[in-house]
Amino acid sequence: MSRNQNRAFGNNPEVQQPPVQPNPPPVPAVSPEAPPSPFNFIVPTEMVDLPSKGEFYPDIHPLHNVDAIEIKHMTAKEEDILTSATLLKKGLAIDKMLQSIIVDKRIKVKDLLIGDKNALVIASRIFGYGPDYKVEIQCVHCDNSYEAVYDLSALQNKSSTNFGKVDKTANNTFTLVLPKSQMLVEFKLLTSQDEEKLTKDKKGGSMKLLKLIVVSINEQTDGFYVERALQSLPILDVSTLKKTYAMAMPDVNMVQDIECTACGEISTLGVPLNAGFFWPDI
Repeated sequence: MSRNQNRAFGNNPEVQQPPVQPNPPPVPAVSPEAPPSPFNFIVPTEMVDLPSKGEFYPDIHPLHNVDAIEIKHMTAKEEDILTSATLLKKGLAIDKMLQSIIVDKRIKVKDLLIGDKNALVIASRIFGYGPDYKVEIQCVHCDNSYEAVYDLSALQNKSSTNFGKVDKTANNTFTLVLPKSQMLVEFKLLTSQDEEKLTKDKKGGSMKLLKLIVVSINEQTDGFYVERALQSLPILDVSTLKKTYAMAMPDVNMVQDIECTACGEISTLGVPLNAGFFWPDI
């Protein structure tokens, strides 16, 4: 309080002193909103349902219990990837394309279950080139060659089938007792990276597949023990194990009914993933 105010009111405490007004807070400067950049282009995205519904991924995986993946529509960038001679020669073109269109970059194509990767392949083909897939096939009934048209949009996901004595473990693996040897086998679902190993090994055959999917036999995880046990399996057990794996793996049902244009017979045929799948003009 100033000296003059003290003189006016004196030192009498009963005399009400005028309140001291605080300084008003500074008013923040409002910057004008920046105009939108003419170079911000939005690529459309779609959600793709996963056959696995995220059920078989570990807790730390970004797809754990996630039932769909968001992907972008392919652009000229992805078409360049698909037509890269270097990537085609190495067999990496499709994986590189898928990695480019996945929105969540924490998700790596190599870690996808094979069935989930197949769902992305089908969806990206539909979004990029449409659902009609024309293929030259030969009728098994009359030997007539004709152009069949698959409707990719009609393909349905199939979930993992739990049947008989097959049990799912807490580690996202499966166990079953083989009918002939009575061995207790634990097996896992393969990823895209595992599939690449199978593709590269032309001499592996059934044994290569079994070595990749089997985690343990009779609760023994030692690699030498597992390999020797697999080599001793009767063919009935081998067939049962491969059939059980196919039924347990969530995937896209890749078969469709096709009618012959000559004899009219209907055949249930798998979708052939040949060069025309992503390159329809070839």
